Amino acid sequence: MCGILGTIRSSADLSPASFDRMLDTLTQRGPDGRGVEILAEGRVILGHRRLAIIDLSAAGRQPMANEDGSVWLSCNGEIYNYRELRSNLRELGHVFRSASDSEVLLHAWEEWGEDMLGRLEGIFAFALWDANREVLLLARDPIGVKPLYYAQYAGNFTFASQPKAIVADPAFARELDNDALRDFFAFGYVPHERAIFKRMHKLPAAHFAVVRDGKIEVKRYWQLRPQITTMPLAEAAWRLRDALSAAVDKQLVSDVPVGCFLSGGIDSSLLVALATPSVSKLRSFTIGFDHRDSDERAWAGIVAQHFSTEHHEQVIEASDLSAKLIALGEFYDEPFDPNGPLPFMAVSELARRHNTVVNIGGDGADELFAGYRRYDDFDCPLAAASGAKRKLWRTLRLAGLLADRSLNDSDLQRYFAYEGCLNDDDQIPLLGASFRANLKDSASSTLARFFRRDLAPVDAARYADMNLYLVDHILTKVDRASMAYGVEARVPFLDPKVVELAFQFPTSINYANGERKAVLKLIAQQFLPASIVSARKKGFSTPLETWRNKRFDAWATSCVSDGMLMQSGVLNPDAVDSAGELRGLDSAQAARGRWLVLTAELWARRWLGEALPEAA
Repeated sequence: MCGILGTIRSSADLSPASFDRMLDTLTQRGPDGRGVEILAEGRVILGHRRLAIIDLSAAGRQPMANEDGSVWLSCNGEIYNYRELRSNLRELGHVFRSASDSEVLLHAWEEWGEDMLGRLEGIFAFALWDANREVLLLARDPIGVKPLYYAQYAGNFTFASQPKAIVADPAFARELDNDALRDFFAFGYVPHERAIFKRMHKLPAAHFAVVRDGKIEVKRYWQLRPQITTMPLAEAAWRLRDALSAAVDKQLVSDVPVGCFLSGGIDSSLLVALATPSVSKLRSFTIGFDHRDSDERAWAGIVAQHFSTEHHEQVIEASDLSAKLIALGEFYDEPFDPNGPLPFMAVSELARRHNTVVNIGGDGADELFAGYRRYDDFDCPLAAASGAKRKLWRTLRLAGLLADRSLNDSDLQRYFAYEGCLNDDDQIPLLGASFRANLKDSASSTLARFFRRDLAPVDAARYADMNLYLVDHILTKVDRASMAYGVEARVPFLDPKVVELAFQFPTSINYANGERKAVLKLIAQQFLPASIVSARKKGFSTPLETWRNKRFDAWATSCVSDGMLMQSGVLNPDAVDSAGELRGLDSAQAARGRWLVLTAELWARRWLGEALPEAA
């Protein structure tokens, strides 16, 4: 887990000092070392910030080259099957100079070219510069665990782990992408290939890009293809147990201690159970709140005691909320819903304090095994959405007496109502007229690309989430939070083999025995205390609303009313009243929208050039 940066210039116009400043914005992603290689007479520069995990010696430093120096690599992430690949490549005559997992990428490129990507198992975002072919290869892992951004501007092409490194280039003009900000208000994050700055993009998950002669070609190399298959619950459970166990074993590979982010739910608790036999003394880390409804430390403590982990806890308190939100904008260099990051930053800081820079976490299980209530809400026909009809429908559905309903024309917006923030209509009174006039499309068009009408409702919702919500919200949240403290977060549930298996399970498997995530709970019963399996999950989110007070509200209102977004016409001045509330929205929409507007304003002040406000 590192920070990568590189640029191809039309001429050698970027000074080494300027590139160093760009690379130094990624220091927290890789605090253990840095490297820069200037190639092609100064027209190509590769940079790397290192978080040392496998092969801690100097031989593992990057950028690294092949034997003759014709191919150079800068990589972020881990290749879990590097030992098998190394053995295979050695048999084919390749010579290795380090014990690093990253070095296999150089020789794999020499041997297999772009086809190498289908052989890799891991979480990664990397760049390969081939001097002989004068081609740059960029690639991102199948699920999108690791980020990769790129931009074309002023005759230059630059890529980086985060936008902050690209915008530090003196030649890059910091201009807001209107559609990306509109999407942020719609989803709480900037989705898919969009980035918050004009002329910048994300490389989507499971894609690679070839840059040659100033042109970029982006292609997909892996595709999630749901193949729903009827099978007994017991068979589904043992197949999943074996696949998940194999994923955990692979992801424990490390030359430094490994821990677990333990929330107290069955997802992370099951990972502790599966990892414990392979780790002499597993470390576990838990965050709690000074708000009872959001605190799961008691459940995490039961799991830690049951498996004798080396357990550490910390409580996040409500103090200094404004300072916390200002600090978020330094690490989340695109606007991001503030509800989730704070606990993940705190648990990452806790792990780093105890010298545990690799941690596994339970992210992805809810998307794979229908853990969110919104899935079964979406599954239910509108005609039976509440009251006695709802109870009867649920009873018959869980008993297997009702077949999957067919999706209809209204379901796209209905799904958005469960998962989204402010839809296109909600944003009309919020956004300035000139801002809206420059939008190229709608927020619903972004979602429509991943809304599969050929799937049953729950599967369609899960598929959309895997391509948007999981990648650009959950995994982005975890990446930025963990990297803020130089911690690598690994996600066994999102091993592609586990993902593909999960998308074979029909709705009846996930909802067996009258409960969500039934197949996962059946496995958990074999390993976990009964109280953990039956506990009701509270959710690992920040109690922001309960932390508000008059002083904070006055500060937030002033930030928005006197802010950049209001003055530049992004926001409609009539959208915010004197108390900082959003007009024209129901209470739930206004509550969430208020946090998004404040977050966007703080982001704009930090990254578009105006001084940040003082904390309240």
